Amino acid sequence: MPKKFIRRYIPTPERIAALPGIHRLGSRITDPNLWHINRRSIAGAMFWGIVCAWIPLPSQMLIAAACAILFRVNLPLSIALTWISNPFTMLPILYSSYCIGSLIFGVPMLDITQIKHIIIQLTTSLFGDSASAVPTQYHFNLGALLVGLLIEAVVLGAIGNILVKLLWRWHVVRDLRERQIQRKQYRQDQGKS
Repeated sequence: MPKKFIRRYIPTPERIAALPGIHRLGSRITDPNLWHINRRSIAGAMFWGIVCAWIPLPSQMLIAAACAILFRVNLPLSIALTWISNPFTMLPILYSSYCIGSLIFGVPMLDITQIKHIIIQLTTSLFGDSASAVPTQYHFNLGALLVGLLIEAVVLGAIGNILVKLLWRWHVVRDLRERQIQRKQYRQDQGKS
């Protein structure tokens, strides 16, 4: 069963409740619905975890936890899935989202030199002296990026949700068939003796 596989990697509610600072959430964190491992809970966590992974803010895990608590889906999986977006994957995520948004808004796509200049400008303004930031004539459409992020997040979240439901169903049907074969074999063995 997928439950056995998933339970190996998900911490228990008691372990989570014992973490420092978690006691502020009270009994909400130990709600059994947040820890259920069933098709609905895991598929919902897949959706909300992926959607929250596409939020370009550092508070993705908190938003995913709030969504898991609000929609009563698997909390650990929802939080863990936010790590799809990390420093290595964030640039491709933003680029693909901007591509989608630029197609929708009809704005020109940025080429690699424009992207390089924007990244240099952003990093110098974030980590360096903002007065010494490299001035650039390249501008990107923030609306196109945000709409692209939203579309990509919802579509990929829905695909993840549907895949979990299909794989779960396939696994249950496969186990059921194996049990039927074993019963049939047992009956045949009993009939021979």
